[in-house]
Amino acid sequence: MTRLIPALLLLLAACGSPEGSPEVGRGVSLPLAPGEYANWRPDAEYVGKATCSECHVDKAATFAEAQMGRSFRPARASLSDAEWDNVEPIRDPDRNLFYVPFRRGEELFVREFRLTNGDTSHVRIVPIDYIVGSGQHTNSHIRDENGYLFQVPLTWYAQDGKWSLPPGFSGGDSFRFDRPITDQCMACHDGPSTYAPGSENRFSDIPHGIECENCHGPGSVHVAAVRSGQIVDVTTLTDYTIVNPAKLETARLDDVCQRCHMQGVAVLKDGVTPFDYRPGQDLAEYMEVFWPRFPDSTTQFIMASHPDRLQMSACWQASRKNSSAGQSTMEPITCLTCHDPHEPVQARSAAVYNASCTTCHAEQKVAACTEDIEIRAGFDDNCSSCHMPASGTTDIPNVRITDHFIRVVEPERSASGVDAAMRTDLVRMASLLRPRVEPEVLAAAYLTFYEEEAHRPFYLDSARAILDRLPPEVAKQQRVRTAFLSGDWNEVTRIGSTLSISAVSDAWTAYRLGEGYLTLGEVQKSVAWLERAVALAPEHLRFQNKLGSAYLAMGRLDDSREVLDRVLDTSPSFASAWNNRGFLRLNQGDIEGGEADFRQALLLDPDLEEALGNLASLLFNTGRVAEARPLADRLLFLKPQNQDYRQFWQAVSGAGVSEW
Repeated sequence: MTRLIPALLLLLAACGSPEGSPEVGRGVSLPLAPGEYANWRPDAEYVGKATCSECHVDKAATFAEAQMGRSFRPARASLSDAEWDNVEPIRDPDRNLFYVPFRRGEELFVREFRLTNGDTSHVRIVPIDYIVGSGQHTNSHIRDENGYLFQVPLTWYAQDGKWSLPPGFSGGDSFRFDRPITDQCMACHDGPSTYAPGSENRFSDIPHGIECENCHGPGSVHVAAVRSGQIVDVTTLTDYTIVNPAKLETARLDDVCQRCHMQGVAVLKDGVTPFDYRPGQDLAEYMEVFWPRFPDSTTQFIMASHPDRLQMSACWQASRKNSSAGQSTMEPITCLTCHDPHEPVQARSAAVYNASCTTCHAEQKVAACTEDIEIRAGFDDNCSSCHMPASGTTDIPNVRITDHFIRVVEPERSASGVDAAMRTDLVRMASLLRPRVEPEVLAAAYLTFYEEEAHRPFYLDSARAILDRLPPEVAKQQRVRTAFLSGDWNEVTRIGSTLSISAVSDAWTAYRLGEGYLTLGEVQKSVAWLERAVALAPEHLRFQNKLGSAYLAMGRLDDSREVLDRVLDTSPSFASAWNNRGFLRLNQGDIEGGEADFRQALLLDPDLEEALGNLASLLFNTGRVAEARPLADRLLFLKPQNQDYRQFWQAVSGAGVSEW
């Protein structure tokens, strides 16, 4: 067991390192450029909050109760902010599915079911493994399947005290239990975990909550220095073994917060992962962040848009102008002007927040505030209640946050999230970190917004217009992506014909090309591209499933079986893979096995069209017409304009052709 030396003795024995000293720990030295930190180097490692708390006991104790410290935790009834007993079913009207959260002791679950003519026609029960969200606004929920993380289709909205569908799960876009939790999600919602880079959503060593090192950077160099007796007197000097955001230059301090609170459409630089940025570095060297501007964007905002909103404020702009001009009359306004991330938001009284305003506005508060004195008294004379009111957001329903755009607020109407996403009066896609970006990056922003926020054709059109102005030999990755999202398979494969498979290093590009060739029936080319995608991302389940399907189309049944078995061993809830394996087993003459796989696919997803069609056809062709009828009914209900489905329904109903 490591022996801990009392911090007081360490301080007495240590020699303060000179400012900017390259000494970072016994036996370890590193020349540091001005403003550079030793824990930026690639071999610096995360040590976890338990190690930090050995010395920083007080900060660790309050941070454990703070919103960030409670951002991610095991799913236990005692750790949840939600109600779990006797909850009324939540209905997804677009899919006609109901959801009920419930518990068994400490364990948490979600029951999904459907009623058909008053009878239960589908039931699926899924255990919950993690709670994400502090409970200040929400608790959302995650399931873990062999390290692959997926969001569960229920969220607790704390301010309204109710359950409902999560953001992005309404309007017919529900992922049900299959929304992948990606590295971009985990980089901001939890502490540093181990991500499988060849996957879409597989993690290990998952911590419980945002940790010290999210904002201070990896701690191994600092810990080594402290344990070797090299302690810096931080009251007068900067310790370059660990980042203290409060000592950073203003723009870099902004970046520490903006990494996660400047939410929008993030476009990573080539070769960069969401975990690569280190506090104190220039965030724009790692990613660009975008958000659309509409004519009334001052009145519409998303949940995590605090820096963007703050920067619209006249007082913020004045503070930065004074600072850059060398005037000392006003300190630059930053997040730390009002917030201490080590303590819960509610631990600070309104008087403390008001003090941040009255530092500059003492005279205005007394003489220039035009609000009625009785109304002011009703809000404890709280500046923010009028000038930073709580308001709804366009991306998350049932949530109200403090609007960080400081101003005299006029009565305004907020659009619903669905209405805001579907708007067409776009002015521009604003770059939030840099005023100008490369055209290819801007095109990627439009495509990402289309994928993640709003499936509106003009976002694709905007990306295409930008790309069309570039030389045809550049930006091929984004050109493939645009054609793929547009369903223009001929254009996908045309671009593919100009590319060398071995030269493509982006797994998604290879996958999109593979799917394009498969859709057009060019199976051999499809297999080659999908094999490339899997080689680049060997743990990506969707890529593997598509490769198994392509092997099947090519007649490589043994290869298909090997891939699909591997997918299902890893992810037994992957409905599409069950369907694909069922079709494979039929091709191998295993009718009973194929039927079992189709049924398993429909237990997981009762509306999976391929499985509905495959099982209905199998039942019909084996003389079980009565069993096939409800499946044919469902197919026609899902796609009433599909002539193949209508013809099959007529055959099953005895109203048309007698064979299928």
